Amino acid sequence: MTDWLITQGGYTRGTLGFIEGSWEATAALFAVLFGLVVMRHQWAPKLPYGLYSLIVLGLLMTLDALTGDCRFMWAYLVVLGILHDQVPILKTLAYTVLFFTVHTGMKYGLNLAPNLGEISTEGVLFAFFGWMSGWMYRGHARAEEIQQENSHLLDKVDKAHSRLHEYIDELEETSRRDYLTGLYNFGGLQEQVTKSLSRCMATGHYYHVVCVDLVDFQQVNMREGIDAGDQLLVQIARQLKKNLPPLAQVARYDGDQFVVGLTGDESAMRFCLETVENVIAGLRAERSLVNVCIGTASYPGEAQSASELIRLAEHRLSIEQKRIRHQEEERRRHLEKLSAVGQLAAGLAHEIRNPLTSIRGFIQISATESPEVKKWESIMLPEIDRINDLLKQFLHLSETRPARHTLFNLDRLIDDVLQLLNPKAILMGHDLTPQPPSSPVIIEADAEQIKQVLINLVQNGLEALADKGVVFVRWKEMRDRISIRVQDTGSGIPPEYMSRIFDPFFTTKGDGSGMGLSICHRIISEHGGQVHVTSQPGSGRGTTFNIHLPIRQVVKDDHGDGDPGGLPPKSTTNRSEVVDRLNMLNASPS
Repeated sequence: MTDWLITQGGYTRGTLGFIEGSWEATAALFAVLFGLVVMRHQWAPKLPYGLYSLIVLGLLMTLDALTGDCRFMWAYLVVLGILHDQVPILKTLAYTVLFFTVHTGMKYGLNLAPNLGEISTEGVLFAFFGWMSGWMYRGHARAEEIQQENSHLLDKVDKAHSRLHEYIDELEETSRRDYLTGLYNFGGLQEQVTKSLSRCMATGHYYHVVCVDLVDFQQVNMREGIDAGDQLLVQIARQLKKNLPPLAQVARYDGDQFVVGLTGDESAMRFCLETVENVIAGLRAERSLVNVCIGTASYPGEAQSASELIRLAEHRLSIEQKRIRHQEEERRRHLEKLSAVGQLAAGLAHEIRNPLTSIRGFIQISATESPEVKKWESIMLPEIDRINDLLKQFLHLSETRPARHTLFNLDRLIDDVLQLLNPKAILMGHDLTPQPPSSPVIIEADAEQIKQVLINLVQNGLEALADKGVVFVRWKEMRDRISIRVQDTGSGIPPEYMSRIFDPFFTTKGDGSGMGLSICHRIISEHGGQVHVTSQPGSGRGTTFNIHLPIRQVVKDDHGDGDPGGLPPKSTTNRSEVVDRLNMLNASPS
């Protein structure tokens, strides 16, 4: 074995002998070795594990053989320490033993016994460098752990910052929103209008603000409760957001006021107004007490800033609110006027009819006896009858008898009215078209008075038709109220007459007394209802009378007032009694 090692050593020296002493080759190998050590982190992962260290060790052996310098141990130690700074401790220990064995073999061969002292000292140095490599590995591993922990902490901090910013943005957004509807509040609206105006200034677009106020909202709260009022506001908000363009800003403030801001030309403004009217009209079909007034303002023609734009729209809204209040005052004066006319009629009608009857009888007797009087009888008697009819209208207007509230089927009553007037409609060349609900409607009211109102309205609709037309009668139940709609396809009512149609003695008919609609208005008011009129002259839609009546009548106290404190009205009958009596009515033989 000894001879073989000596032979191999001689062979190796012989092989490398041709380059021994060549500084060029030594420098080249040293440069390669230096490159492998410096680029260890980039190149080592590309080779199988351990091969890189063996290649470096092989270059060290070659340089050691070329130089033949016994002080080459420092190169082994430095390369060992640097090359294995990131190698686990057990592998570092194995490479330390390998480096030490190679160095010892290259320096001493098999002549170990005489050099045990030096070998031991050098072993301590290799052990020290191996320990240093392990210590560097632990430090490096700890540094990576700390780096990962720091990276994890930084990720947590970034996430916390992101959540904090999101929470702050959410708080800011919440502060700009209305708590009930989720729309913008007044502050949020001002901010949105300001941003929109700045964009419009840059692009040259128009911007519009539309203020909407619910006129009768307080009555909704009083009659149906605060929850019903809140539900109405939420419903309006949803319908506006659903039907308006996505970029339109919608806000609610001051309880029952809504504001819409949108970019566009005049067509966009018209579309917004039509949308608001359609939303309110849809709700009005379910609730009678839904009416609005509107104020508008536009940029840049009418205002130059957000505050001016909103202030102008609110100012116009306040003007419209004053106009509505003025109409209510006019309506109250109209009722007072009706009361005065009724008192006058009550005092004069009976006094006039008695002598009028005597005069009519005298003329009839005189006509039988005198040919001269007979000649004028055909003129005087119709005029006396006309005066008598007018007095009857007075008596109807002044009638103060207590209403006879009973339960009755509204479907049957309307059917009776239409059958009564259908022959007249056929003679006039028109159609009467009922639009009944899916289920019967039972109402508590004075059936004769309600029939009188319907006859009057349907007759007016027929008389308003010029060519072949149609009068539609539609009715349905909505919660605790009944809606009745009488619509004709005539020419409509001129705008200048709309404010006077319920006034006594006002008529556009040549032979009318002007008392019919006044009596209808009084009857509906006494039943706790409302009557609204809409007319579109020249559109082919004619005139529509909308009547809203309570299903149950209010129990009045001794003073004639309803239930105090704004409490819901109490009925003289309950719903179960209505159903029972209706079942008995249907079960009875005809």
